[in-house]
Order: sequence, then structure tokens, then C-alpha cells
Amino acid sequence: MAFVALITQIISHAKYPVIFLLFFIEGSTTNFISSGLAATGVLNIWIIWIAAIVIEIGVDLFYYFLGSKVSESQILSKIASGEKSDFIKTLDSAYKSHPGITLMIVKFLGPFAIPGILYMGKLRALSVPKFIEYGAIVSVARGTFLSFLGYMVGKGLGEFAKAYDILKVLGVVLLIAVILFLIYKTYQKKIQGWFLSIFKKIK
Repeated sequence: MAFVALITQIISHAKYPVIFLLFFIEGSTTNFISSGLAATGVLNIWIIWIAAIVIEIGVDLFYYFLGSKVSESQILSKIASGEKSDFIKTLDSAYKSHPGITLMIVKFLGPFAIPGILYMGKLRALSVPKFIEYGAIVSVARGTFLSFLGYMVGKGLGEFAKAYDILKVLGVVLLIAVILFLIYKTYQKKIQGWFLSIFKKIK
């Protein structure tokens, strides 16, 4: 919570340019806290909401274009060590068959989000307009959710830290769900075979 308190203190005394800079460093936290403070009249909620969405799309584009400049081995080393794992093969297949949906999932993968976008940029799996279109779906949804939640919490700042903790838990649950889904898709045949062997033993 010390990190949250620090950002809250900075935002409370900062001008918009400083807040926009914080969006590049930790977008979700900055959006939530800024929206909470906007409820008290310190900031304009519409400026915060628009900035959160536009900056996230801009950061995604930066990493997408950067992907073409970074070697594939450097990108893959951030996702998995050694030769291409089953996870990477699944990612390759997903980018080729459903690049837009895969991008939206990747953006929720926490520490894997940036390497995943870099890798998409390396593969050029989507045109720039399509990348912006699919990326914006997640950015608008997440930006709106965080701005709304932060603003509502700002009406009662005593619950500020408690609500942020709840938000983090929900984020972790969502991340775990996405990871479990990717693991299942990666090892689908092995998992199905394992369940079949269990049922055979039951019989």
C-alpha cells in the first residue's frame, strides 16, 4: 500500500502533465487513484478517462512497432526459456488463426502482456488499424471500469485502499483464469488423455 499512497500523494499535488507521465509508468493504478480524486473535484474525470484510454493504446502501439526491431530470441526469452515451448507454439497458432482475440487475451496476461505484444509486432499478425481496433476494445473497457470504480470510491475515500485491494484480487483471479485457459489449450490432448485414464481406472 506504500506504493499506492505515494502515487496518491503525487497526483494530489501534481498537474496533468505529471499525471499523464504516471500513466506510462503504471496506468491502471494511476487511473484508479486519479478517478477517485476526481470525485472530490481535484481533477476532471473526463480528462482522466480519455487519457487512460489514449495513453494505453499509444503504449501498445509503441511495443507493437518495437517488436519488429527486437530479435525473436530476445522476445521469447521473456516468455519461455530454451527452444519454443508448447505455449509459444500455441501463441503462434493463435496469432495466425485469431490474432485479434489473442491480442485481447494477451493484454490481460500481466507480465506476459508486453512480450506478447512485442511478439505480435515481430510476426506482424495484425495490420496497424486492426491492432488499434482490437486493442482499443480492451483499453476502453478497462479504462472505463477503472475510472468508474475509482470515481465511485472517491465519493467515500475511507474505503479507498480497501476497494483497491479488492480490485487487485479480481485482477489476479482474471489473470489465473486466462492462464489456466491457455494451459488447457496448450496441453489439451494430454489433459484429456489424463482424464480418460482416470475414468478407465474408475470403471
